[in-house]
Amino acid sequence: MSTSRILSSGQGIPSRTVTSSGAASFYTSDGDSIIGADDEDESLHENHINPVRQRAESSTINDQIYMSIFWQGGRLGLAYYDIESTQIHMMMDSIEHDDFSLLQRVIRQINPVIVVLSSKQDDRLIKTLKPIVTVETDDETEDVLQFLPSIDFSADICKRRILNLDLPSLPKHYTESERTLYISSLVPFDNQCMIRATGGLLKYLEKMRVGIELEDTDVRVPILDIKTFTLEDQLLLDDIAFCALQIFHKELHPSVYKSGQTGAKEGLSLFGILNRCRSQIGSRQMRVWFLRPLRDQSVLKQRHDAVSFFITPRNIEIVSALSDNLNNVKDIQKVLSRMQQSQASIGDWQALYRTTYHAISIGDLCKSQSHSIDIFKKVSLKFGEELHRIANLISKIVDFDEMSVQNRFVVNPNVDEDLDEKKRRYNGLPDFMTQVAKEELNRLSEDITECNVIYLPQFNRAQCINPEAKLETVEVFDQEVLEQELYEQGEVYKLFHTSVDLSTDQETSIMHKLQNSILEHTKALLEVLELCGELDCLLAFATCAKEFNYVKPKLVPENVIDIKSGRHPLQELCCSPFVPNDVCSGQDYSNIKILTGPNACGKSVYLKQVAVIVYMAHIGSFVPAESASIGPIERIYTRIQSLDSVSVGLSTFMIDINQMSQALKRATESSLIIIDEFGKGTEMVDGMSLLCGCLTYWLEMGKRCPHVFVCTHFHSLINQHLLPKSPKIKYMTLETVHDGEELLFLYHLVAGHTNSSYASHIALQAGLPQEIVKRGTEVSKLIRQNKPIEKVDTEGTDTQYKRSKMIVDRFLELDLENGDLISFLSNVVLPISEGQI
Repeated sequence: MSTSRILSSGQGIPSRTVTSSGAASFYTSDGDSIIGADDEDESLHENHINPVRQRAESSTINDQIYMSIFWQGGRLGLAYYDIESTQIHMMMDSIEHDDFSLLQRVIRQINPVIVVLSSKQDDRLIKTLKPIVTVETDDETEDVLQFLPSIDFSADICKRRILNLDLPSLPKHYTESERTLYISSLVPFDNQCMIRATGGLLKYLEKMRVGIELEDTDVRVPILDIKTFTLEDQLLLDDIAFCALQIFHKELHPSVYKSGQTGAKEGLSLFGILNRCRSQIGSRQMRVWFLRPLRDQSVLKQRHDAVSFFITPRNIEIVSALSDNLNNVKDIQKVLSRMQQSQASIGDWQALYRTTYHAISIGDLCKSQSHSIDIFKKVSLKFGEELHRIANLISKIVDFDEMSVQNRFVVNPNVDEDLDEKKRRYNGLPDFMTQVAKEELNRLSEDITECNVIYLPQFNRAQCINPEAKLETVEVFDQEVLEQELYEQGEVYKLFHTSVDLSTDQETSIMHKLQNSILEHTKALLEVLELCGELDCLLAFATCAKEFNYVKPKLVPENVIDIKSGRHPLQELCCSPFVPNDVCSGQDYSNIKILTGPNACGKSVYLKQVAVIVYMAHIGSFVPAESASIGPIERIYTRIQSLDSVSVGLSTFMIDINQMSQALKRATESSLIIIDEFGKGTEMVDGMSLLCGCLTYWLEMGKRCPHVFVCTHFHSLINQHLLPKSPKIKYMTLETVHDGEELLFLYHLVAGHTNSSYASHIALQAGLPQEIVKRGTEVSKLIRQNKPIEKVDTEGTDTQYKRSKMIVDRFLELDLENGDLISFLSNVVLPISEGQI
């Protein structure tokens, strides 16, 4: 009987063969000899003692967000679940009118794959959602709206669902009242719409088993934490403004196979140049800051103060140390989620320990700095005993060196005495089996020359006296039997029971206890990640401020925008030198600026520059200028770019009108409005009249007039004095030098206006044929002089006169009563008019 046939129940099980000469060899179940009897087989326990699912550290979960919305009585509540971070985010109740502008902004920010609604939700909400949440695939259009019965959104039921959440940070020994008190400290239950939206979301997640890979009814949807947020204190921008100002810009991969979302990367954009974060959590946090610029000046000043600290030359060492530690902080939200489902891999344990270790270093560095910087103060408070306890537990229990070698969870020595004893016995198993084989061989008759002793976990060890025999089946014997002899076809097999046992089950039990201890501190770990992300963002802002020569903006309570030598952060990277310009609006300055000038003189860049600098100040970044004093801005409106699409069903001019309509309806004295050539999509007189009406409307608002910056080529607006005279209007132009046929742009903003757009010069520079440009200039001149425009190929006036006179003479000679009129027209009039006669 061969060793491999006996060991068909498992791989990697050791065996000892002892011959009458006393020689011993060490075998695996496959019969392969291992050189060196004391070497360990790395795959020894691979199949039956490694319950932890192995994952490649580079594997990622697709970003999927499930959102639930509830709107009632003019108040909006929503919640969404991020399958990557396994957290629920709840937006507190906000006032929302039936235009749903706030909701549309949130959906475009979050980009959910599923939106859950009540079956009795208002039709106005559903009609608004369908155009913006519909996903177009290659084969069909997929509607991501999902409806649940209205009973699933009942206030009482939804509240009970939230109170029954099994959060990892919730101590298991808490009573029902203590659980309620704990969760009530996390969730403001007075926000009824938010509570009902969250309850509906929880129902959908459980119903669809979201985030659960195995079909196990006992496993619940993993939820690490619940958070609340609000948009009431944020500077508002719509998608058109984000696109027009180039805040974000995705570039698709040139390969057709990678042109999807996974192949896209951030191109030349404000986010692209400012995102210098060292960690993944920092990049994600910075994107949130960009999507949600703040109006809270106290928070913005704290960010600005931190950036000022980091760019100070004497603090370069602390900046370098923090950056190095942040580079080793991993996104352990996925790790915690897998721990909750008992699926943590070796890489997960290593990432968790590395993160806690470097987070402690970050905490020590921050504690040694001045607590006048808000981020240092917050880190010092949060990076405390819990973090040290987690790191100490992992360091004391987990043997990372052996984990890498054995590819499984391994416990350090001196953690469990019983476990250490089992490991010692198992490590001495080869010598033990050799000794047993020798003793058994001595007991047997002299005609038996070889004895095999094999260790099987099912019945500890078996002795085969005749290894040449063939045995078709081997029964699993009762573990209580100390010694048993079987006789089959003359061969003898003996089974022995020993105290040697595999230790992996005990190590797995220790691992689960360690996981549970760590999960109890989930909330503290998530707070550590959030603060590390915030610190990473501030360091990135400081890096850009030093590299691009940005300055700290001064946030003032007055409604004013005063920027000295402002620059466009993207344009200055693309051209050198860049000519800076001032911006003055509000209070003692005019609120409405009207810019005229030649094409391509920099008007649009100046308009975008104003909005981008204001925006950067409201995310906590320094700004490209010599100095900047900026008051609170509540919203930025843009009429710069027309996002045409056949799916919208609107013309270009209609889209422009809608953008202007939003600004006219909602703009206040704290709004910034950027208008680039409004009215060019229709007839000149109509477009100019509409622009004039809009500007007049804002002028009549008096002190409530917003900050308005307009560039236009409607020079009649100024020349014909269509706007009323007011100190709130100032006409500006970008300086140029026109010397004969050459036009030189100076890109310097000065007071005044221009009477020509110099389109012919720009056309020649763009490469249009000279004869076409010349003809265009002639036609333009004739129109201004109210003269008729003749075709280029028109014959001389004398020739036309002679032909006309000939037709008249022939007509006068025609006998109208008896003559043939048809013949006259075909034989006389047409040939004469065509020059044939």
